[in-house]
Order: sequence, then structure tokens, then C-alpha cells
Amino acid sequence: MIDETFAHFRSCGNGEHECQVYWLSHQERPLDLIEVSHPKHWASRYGLAIEDKWISHFWSDIANRKMSVRFQVHTHPEQAFHSATDDAFPLMFHAGFLSLVIPDFALGPVRFDNAYLTEIQPDGSWQQVRISERISEHE
Repeated sequence: MIDETFAHFRSCGNGEHECQVYWLSHQERPLDLIEVSHPKHWASRYGLAIEDKWISHFWSDIANRKMSVRFQVHTHPEQAFHSATDDAFPLMFHAGFLSLVIPDFALGPVRFDNAYLTEIQPDGSWQQVRISERISEHE
């Protein structure tokens, strides 16, 4: 999944635009990540927006397949951090939802050096968590 994610970022973002994917799991096995979903979106160097029609179809599709979104993963042009926009507009707002940011438009090595992972807390705030506690780089 990691190789597939970086491939999406590199072809879609082309080193010039942000890009985003979602990592999915079955509802019965939420910790087993099994699929990468690349949404249709508009993007610039400093942001992106998911197409409304795509997101509506996406919710219906994953519900029918009994899937869940565990992570949103996206790129930033330079340093990885969770911006105020990232905080305010995640795909989901429930506690435990994870957001991973990959620096340098994912043009570096295919691993999580200098990446940033944060998780929504029960009070709605975001808290940085260790990547190694949530992701195996062999996914």
C-alpha cells in the first residue's frame, strides 16, 4: 500500500501539487489496511479539494462493501505538518481518525522519514502520534 500511495502522489501531484489518498480496511478488521483509494480532486501547491460527486459515490461504495476509512494521507510541498486547514477539514471527525502528511510532495524515498501523523482525540483536537505505533512500513 505504501508503494501504491507514493505512486499516486508522484503521478498525480507531479512534484507540483498536493495529492491525497485514503487507506481503507474492512469494518470487521479495522487495523488491517487493505486498499488505497485515490479521490478525484482539484489541487494546487498549497491545498486540494475533493469533488463532491466523487465523495458521495465513495461513501455509498464503502458502505456497501462494509469498508471503513482509517487514514487520510496527503502531501505537502516542503515540511510535513498538520495545517489549520487540515485540522478543520478532515474527511472524518471521529476520535481515532488518523491523518498522515508526507513532505516534499512524496518525491523522496518511499518511507516515512520526516512525515507527520496526527490523530483526532475524543475532544475533537488533533494530537501527533508516533508513526511506528500505527503503521508498519511493510503495509
